[in-house]
Amino acid sequence: MNPETKSPVRNYCLLVLFLFFISQTRHAVAQTAATARVEVLRLNQSYGDGKLSADQYLDSVNSLTDRYLAAGIHFKTNEMTGLLAVYKKIAWSKKQYGYARINYYMQFKNNAHMFEQTGTSIYYAEKISREYKNNGDRHSLLEASQKCQVYMEQELLDKIIDVFKLEQAYLKILPGLLQQKRVATATGIDAIYLLSTTIMAYIGKKDTIAVYATAKLAGQIGQAIAGRYPINREHMLYNDFFTLERQHAMAIFEGDQAMVARVLDRIASLKTTYKDQVTGFIDLNLVQWRIDHYLAVHNADSALFYTQKFEALPSFDKDQQARIAEYRAKIQAMKGDLRGSNAALSQALEQERKVQAALMTEMTKLMYAYTEAENTKLDLQQSEAAKWQRTLWLLIISFFAALSVLAIYLTMLYRSRKAKARIAALNEAANMQVIAMEEAKYQAVRDEQQRLGQDLHDGLSSSIAAIRYQLEQLSMDATDEALKSKLDQLQEETAKAYEATRSKSHEWFNAAEEQQELSFAKEISLLTDSALPGSRYYKTIHIDDHSLVKTSTDTRIALLRIIQEAVTNIIKHARAKKVEILLYEEAEHLILTISDDGIGLGKQAAQKKSNLGLQSIRRRVEYLGGKINIDSEVKGTEITISIPLALPHHQTGTI
Repeated sequence: MNPETKSPVRNYCLLVLFLFFISQTRHAVAQTAATARVEVLRLNQSYGDGKLSADQYLDSVNSLTDRYLAAGIHFKTNEMTGLLAVYKKIAWSKKQYGYARINYYMQFKNNAHMFEQTGTSIYYAEKISREYKNNGDRHSLLEASQKCQVYMEQELLDKIIDVFKLEQAYLKILPGLLQQKRVATATGIDAIYLLSTTIMAYIGKKDTIAVYATAKLAGQIGQAIAGRYPINREHMLYNDFFTLERQHAMAIFEGDQAMVARVLDRIASLKTTYKDQVTGFIDLNLVQWRIDHYLAVHNADSALFYTQKFEALPSFDKDQQARIAEYRAKIQAMKGDLRGSNAALSQALEQERKVQAALMTEMTKLMYAYTEAENTKLDLQQSEAAKWQRTLWLLIISFFAALSVLAIYLTMLYRSRKAKARIAALNEAANMQVIAMEEAKYQAVRDEQQRLGQDLHDGLSSSIAAIRYQLEQLSMDATDEALKSKLDQLQEETAKAYEATRSKSHEWFNAAEEQQELSFAKEISLLTDSALPGSRYYKTIHIDDHSLVKTSTDTRIALLRIIQEAVTNIIKHARAKKVEILLYEEAEHLILTISDDGIGLGKQAAQKKSNLGLQSIRRRVEYLGGKINIDSEVKGTEITISIPLALPHHQTGTI
């Protein structure tokens, strides 16, 4: 955004800001105030209908409010807020509308300043300064210049100088910044206005050195601005006006009334040079300066002429009537009319007392507003403290409530896990009891089958064999061919019966051993299916034929316990996906291998005795008189167990 073309409308004269429509009456003003609301509503409608863009709407509202303020229209704060509601919404809708946000507050400041609402004017000047900083101008002088104007009206010269000294370092480098175009021209105008009031303060303090030094700095800033011409003509008008105003002040300070007259004529010529700009503010200043000049050169008639012109102007200033009376008193005294002079002076004093009373009333309001604001601030602080205390208590209560819920949850989780562990232990015990019962049942069946097979082999088979032998002897001794033929037939049938009996006895005996291996495989599956579900693990279980023939029930149960502990370790530590269980006989030893493809234990971990599962496996292997070897690497773990086979006494016989 170009600061020269999008800077807000500013007003920098010392006494009032706008002087237009001088002949309007109060009735006309009231009509114009009503018209202002109608015109703003019409602009709002045009913007809403899309007939005006956002930029066109903002410019139109700026021109409208400036025109009504110049006409002497005073809006209450709530009225101004209502008029500029749509303007504000647009101004704060995009970052690029920074100039519009400044203008928004500028309208409120001008409205307050024109009707001498000092506190309100300073408040909005502070708002404008903050917006300048938000737009990148980190050192706005508007607030400082506004305060200096207020201090000048109250003749608080020391305060003006204090404000100047706070900004002095920045003001000294400002000419260079302006020449380098690193700051907006409007900042330079603010600086010149601040320095103008500072010059008047030093004149009042009769500090000649400071007067000339401050005037020199103001001249440097003015020249830096002039070096940027052509620029916004409004800024050119203000710069030229303040240059001449400064020359006027210095001429008075030096007592050169001839120079004063020439400067006043040059100020009057500005109205012609800048006829395309708002120059009404020049009239009020110029007429008073001419009165002061003619009084200084003792030209009573010219002083009276301009006093009458000053009296005809509308009153924008509280002490305007007092100054008029003071001028008349001086003119009467100059003409030798002491009685008229005293009367006019009394009138001036009366008007001044009214002004002072009005100022005291405003100061009282300001003090009341300040005290009210302080009390409101304290109330807000107390409210915030109470709110924070309530929030803190809520946080504490919420924290302990969360802890309580967490404790309850953890307790329930602990109980749930404990219950699951108990159920798992019960299931495991039940499984082992079922396995033991199954082993006992299969052992009983196996023993019975082997006993029947043995009895069939030793009893019936032997008897049939004896009968067969007797038939063979009878056949050999028989002479009758018919009898011998019958004996041979009986001998053949007896041989068949013997073979059938002998075959059945071997079948029963061997079936018991096969059933033993099948039952063991089933028991291993019962253990692993629940612990290693097929959805997560790939299992391989292989038992060689006749590998369990020479094992007892206690040995098989111990082997199941070993497999159970190994599977538990795989679940807890291995993170495996594949598990393999092999059981086979080799060199009178029963070999059991359990392997996985998990992360492995490492050699040192495999040899440590801190793992309870491995300790349990080692104890059981030692109980069986066997040996254990654990081979654990990164790619998995393999447990190899070797148990010697010892034939029980009831299994040493042969069939």
